[in-house]
Amino acid sequence: MLNKSEFNLKKVKLNSIYSQLLLNIVLPVLLGLIIIGTFSYQNTKSIQNHNNETEQIFIYDEIKSFIELQFVALSIIEEPMEKQMEQYSNKLVNEHFANTHNIENIDLNRIMKKLNMNSESFDLYIINEDGIVINTTFKEDLYINFFSFGLSHKNYLLKIFSEGTFDSPRFFFEHKTKRYKKYTYHSTLDKKYIIEIGLYSEQADKIYDYTISHLMNIPFKKPNLLAVDMFFLGDKPYPLILSDEFIPEHINIISHLKQGKTVTLPFNAKGKMINYSYFYLKSENPKIFDGIIVRIANDPTKQNEFIVTERLKIFTVLILSLILTFLLIYFRAKSIVKPIQYLIDKSKIIAGGNYNERVKIKSNKEITELADNFNNMVNNIQERNLQIEEQSEFLYKSNRNLNQAYKLLDHQKNIIENKKDDLTASISYAHRIQESLLPSLDEFSKIFPESFVHMLPRDIVSGDFYWFSHINNKIIIVVSDCTGHGVPGAFMSMIGMTILNFIVNHEKVYDPALILSRLDTEICDLFIYRNRSEQRFEGMDAAVCCFDMKEHKMTFSSAQRPIIFVRNGEAKTYKSSIYPIGEYYDDVQKIFTNTIIDLYEGDLIYMFSDGYTSQFDENDDKKFNYTRFRKLLTDINHRPVKEHPAIIHRTFEAWKGNNDQIDDILIVGIKYIPQKPKKKISAKDIIGDE
Repeated sequence: MLNKSEFNLKKVKLNSIYSQLLLNIVLPVLLGLIIIGTFSYQNTKSIQNHNNETEQIFIYDEIKSFIELQFVALSIIEEPMEKQMEQYSNKLVNEHFANTHNIENIDLNRIMKKLNMNSESFDLYIINEDGIVINTTFKEDLYINFFSFGLSHKNYLLKIFSEGTFDSPRFFFEHKTKRYKKYTYHSTLDKKYIIEIGLYSEQADKIYDYTISHLMNIPFKKPNLLAVDMFFLGDKPYPLILSDEFIPEHINIISHLKQGKTVTLPFNAKGKMINYSYFYLKSENPKIFDGIIVRIANDPTKQNEFIVTERLKIFTVLILSLILTFLLIYFRAKSIVKPIQYLIDKSKIIAGGNYNERVKIKSNKEITELADNFNNMVNNIQERNLQIEEQSEFLYKSNRNLNQAYKLLDHQKNIIENKKDDLTASISYAHRIQESLLPSLDEFSKIFPESFVHMLPRDIVSGDFYWFSHINNKIIIVVSDCTGHGVPGAFMSMIGMTILNFIVNHEKVYDPALILSRLDTEICDLFIYRNRSEQRFEGMDAAVCCFDMKEHKMTFSSAQRPIIFVRNGEAKTYKSSIYPIGEYYDDVQKIFTNTIIDLYEGDLIYMFSDGYTSQFDENDDKKFNYTRFRKLLTDINHRPVKEHPAIIHRTFEAWKGNNDQIDDILIVGIKYIPQKPKKKISAKDIIGDE
C-alpha cells in the first residue's frame, strides 16, 4: 500500500508529458512486439526441433535395423567357419605345438600346407605371455604387442592363457587389409603361448562392401545429413573406416551412450559447425568389443539460416514500429525539443573541455530536473578530472619505473640465456672429449667380431663407460656405472678410465679381483676421505672380465654389477661383490673374489649397468627390472648378435613410452668365438718338395 505523499508523487509523474508518451505509446508497442516476436520465434524453433527429432528417429531406426541385419548375416557366415577353425586349432595345439620348444622358429607356412589350410585365406599367429607376436604368417604383425591394443584386449588374452580353452570372438574389421576377419584363440597345453588363427571370408567382404556403400548412400537421402560412421567400442572407439576418427572431445559421452541415451553435440570442423548425434548398439556376445557406436553428422546450416531469417523478420518489424513510434513522439514532444537542444549545445561545450559552463533552463519539471542533474554531473566530472590528472601523473611515474625494471629483467634474461648457451656448448665439448677417451669400437669388433656396445646417455654426457685392453692372449673388459650422471658422472668415468689404463697397461695387473681392489684404493686416495666418520658416495659399480683366448677361460669379478651368461639358450647369472668402488665403510675390509668360467664356442656374455632395469614404464607404476631383462636376453639369444642392440632399444622405447629416461644405459654383449691359431709357414712350404 502507498501512503498519501507517495501517491501524490506518483500522480505527478504520470501526468507529465514524458510519462504519458512512455506509458501510452512506447511501452505498449515495444512490449507487444517483443511478446509477438518471442512467441513466433519459439514456435518456429519448436516445430523445427520436432522435425529434426522425427528425422533423427527415422534415421536411427533405419541404421539400427541395417546393423542388426548385418550382425545376423555375419553370424550365419561365422557358424561353419568357427567349427572349421576349431578343428584346425585343436590339431595345432594337440599335435603340432604339443611341445612349444623353439616355437618361434617353426615354419608356420609348412604346417598350414600340411593341414591343407589355404594361405590366401588363413593366417597363423604365435603370441607369448607378454602379448607379443613372436611368429606369424602375416609378417607385418611380427613383434607387435597385442597388450598395447587396450585393457579389454589384454584381459581377454590373459583369460585365454589362464583357462587354456578355445574361444572365438565375432568378426572384426582389419584396417591393414580393409577386410572383415574371423579370429580364434587357443592356449597351448603348457599355457605359455596362444595360437591365433585368422580367416578371411569373401561373403564377409561382400557384407562389408555393402555396409560401406549403404552408410555412404544414407546422406544422399536427407538434405542436411553429411555422414554416418560406425565405431567398434573396446577401451576406446575403433572406426570401421580408418579415415573416420572419433572426436577426442566427445569421449566423455560414452558412459551416457551405454545407458541407452542418444546424445547430440556440436563440433567445429575446419571452421564449419556440425552437429554429431550418437547412439549405442550393445553386442549380444561381448568379448573384445562391447558393441557399436553409430555417429550421424548433420549440417545445421540451413536450419540456422531459417532461424536467422525469422529473427531478421522480427527485427525488421521492430525497427519499423520504432520509426513510427519516433514519429509520433516527435509530433507530441515539440514543446520539449528546444530545451533539449539547448542542453545538447551546452553538453558539446562541456565535452570540449570547458567545465566552467552550466545549464540554465526553466521548463517543465522533467527538463528542469534534468538540467539540475546535468550541472551536478559537470561538477562531479570537473572534480573527477582533477583526480584523474593527479592519478595520471602518478601512473606515468610508475610506468617509467616499470620500464626501467623491464629493461633490467630483459638484460638479466639475456645474461642467463648466454650462460645457458655457454654451458650447453661446454657440455657438448665434454661429450666429444669423453667419446675420444672411450675405446675404439672398431678395435673392439676386431677382437670380438660377434659383439656390440649399446650406450644411451640420459644427458649429453654419460656416467657409464666401457674399457678394454688386449695384451698377449689376455683381453680385459670393464663395464662401469659411475655415481651420478651428466657432467659429474662423466668426470668420474674419465677418472675411472685413466686409473684402469695405469693399473692394467702400466702396472701389468690382469687379475680382475686385484684390478677392482687397486681401482678402489686409487679412487679412495684420490678423493682423500679425511673424516672417516663421514659417509661419502663418490665412486662406481664395475664388472671386470679377463678372457684367456689361449686357455678358453674367462675370469670374472665385480663390484655390485652381475653379468648374464647364456649357453645353449639357458641363462645364468654370475653375482657380484656387495661392495662398490670408492665408497668408504667404517671398519670394513672390501674383498673382491674371482670366478673362473670355461668358455665354449657360441657362449654369450652380457655386461651392463643398472639404467635399463631401473627404467619406469609410461605410467610410472613399475620398473623393467632384472627378471624381464634376463628374459629378454634369453629370448633373443638365437638371433645374430648384430641385431641385439636394435631389439633391446626397441623394447626399451616401447616400455618407457612418453616417460623420461631416468639413468644412463650401457650394455656390452659378446659372443665367444675361439681364435684360430695362425699357421706357421716354413721355408720348405715355400720352396716345396723337389
